Amino acid sequence: MMRFGSLRVTAVKAGAPGSTLARHSSGFDQFCNFLQSSENLSILDVSGASQANVSFITELGHRISSDDLIGIMEECFGSDFAEGQQSAANSQRFLDQALSFPDESFDGVLVWDTLQFLASPLIEQTVEQLLRIMRRGGAILAFFNADEKALRLPVYGYRIQDRQNLLQVPRGMTQGSQFFPNRMIERLFANSASLKFFLTRGSSREVLVRK
Repeated sequence: MMRFGSLRVTAVKAGAPGSTLARHSSGFDQFCNFLQSSENLSILDVSGASQANVSFITELGHRISSDDLIGIMEECFGSDFAEGQQSAANSQRFLDQALSFPDESFDGVLVWDTLQFLASPLIEQTVEQLLRIMRRGGAILAFFNADEKALRLPVYGYRIQDRQNLLQVPRGMTQGSQFFPNRMIERLFANSASLKFFLTRGSSREVLVRK
């Protein structure tokens, strides 16, 4: 792992099982509307450093920083995120490392699906951190598991192809997934100004949160 100031970059593991998947995303399309509504925004991508994502955001005239929440989870919890979170020391270590930015640092955050791997109370604490580093009027894009029968979930990195299409790069599998109905997501972001949900073809929910 390399650090450049407050920028944390962790390389996606090579040789992870599975194949890269194309994903159509109405939620990201709406996030792009937000990007095009203002100039010189500061965006955080929590899926690790990606040249595709850097190029897409900077070509729209914005700044982008990268963090890797999945990499931090792997360091703090091991391969079984649910089991690893049962240790209070592991959870505190995650909170100490994740989203360690000053208040109101960003106008937008690409959270992708990272929150779905966190259990209560860690997920609520992480959302609190997200809202802390966001400026008023900012936007958060997040994906959540919508399959209540899933026992394991694939872990992906996200690469932007265009405003409607993403590539999901496999990083492995993890146990202990949980189901996120709309009401649970609404409770998570109760302190935000608004939420908008988007239907997907797969077993996930997309949500755009405005602070």
